[in-house]
Amino acid sequence: MKRLRSNRTALAILGVSLLCGVGAAMLPDNPYQRAQLLDETIHRKSRWIYERSHFDPAPIDVMVVGPSRIGAAINAPRLGEALAARGLPANVVNFSFPENGRDINYAVLEEVLETKKPKLVIIGVVERPGRFGHSAFKYMARPGLIANPGYVSNLNYPSNLIYLPFRQMKLFLAEIAPGYMGLSKTFDAKAYLGSTYDTTGDVHLPDGTVREGDVPASAAELDRGVRKLEASMDPRVLPESMADLEFGDDRTNVRRMAALARRHGVKLAFLSLPYYSGPTTIQEEPFYRQYGTVWNGGFVSPRADLFMDYAHLTSGGARVVTDWLAPRVAAELEPEGKK
Repeated sequence: MKRLRSNRTALAILGVSLLCGVGAAMLPDNPYQRAQLLDETIHRKSRWIYERSHFDPAPIDVMVVGPSRIGAAINAPRLGEALAARGLPANVVNFSFPENGRDINYAVLEEVLETKKPKLVIIGVVERPGRFGHSAFKYMARPGLIANPGYVSNLNYPSNLIYLPFRQMKLFLAEIAPGYMGLSKTFDAKAYLGSTYDTTGDVHLPDGTVREGDVPASAAELDRGVRKLEASMDPRVLPESMADLEFGDDRTNVRRMAALARRHGVKLAFLSLPYYSGPTTIQEEPFYRQYGTVWNGGFVSPRADLFMDYAHLTSGGARVVTDWLAPRVAAELEPEGKK
């Protein structure tokens, strides 16, 4: 009887805890404060993305998303100038984040489309899609996205879901006492980074270090980086017929982005950039071609003079890629009758 009572007590405590967690996860939040949760991290761009989307009246014509490899490779102001010189819509932003994870790209697109209507969204891809979501997703995404990631192979799901009630409680308190929680409810125009800025040249790496400047890495450093990267790359585990399961994060969120873009009349394009000496083929190219044009920037692969480290281009390398990309973006923006 004692054991039965103990089991009932444990179940009651578990049930109450679960109900409290669900209740906390459903607390309302201020999305602007949510965007500030990453201010002290390498993902601090989340605040600027929200501010650019909601507080800046300038349109967004071309939007770039992807990992840091793409953030380091596309000079948004330079691309905008090239488009303006052709008489085309020229408001370009690079909303790429350090690290891989397609779920964060979908969350950003969803946020942007609340207030803006880009004509083209460029999605950065690498030689092989990631299997898992982004580390910043649980901080930035709305609760519904965290609760329903859209695919069953999401290994980040338990930790994301466990964090959600704590996040919502913090944000709920921040709405009541923003100063005490350190999350502002008021947009500070003086601290705003502007309608666009150059994300190339200074690369924030996942370990917290920052690579700066326009100096290519040495051959020895590039070789070390490539060996380390390739040693950590897992080959495909499941057959092609099960790619939706193995690469659920990429495939699910690309499909979500395509469906959302279609509803808003937005074009998609995919830009692939290899690491130094990396393969110039794109494993998922047939999948991406279902949803938009695919541009293969494989020409940078052997160019040691363009790389800041094994994966990221120097700002000079970014100028080369941006100038190569400009006419391709222009062709997507040209009215149908002028193509």
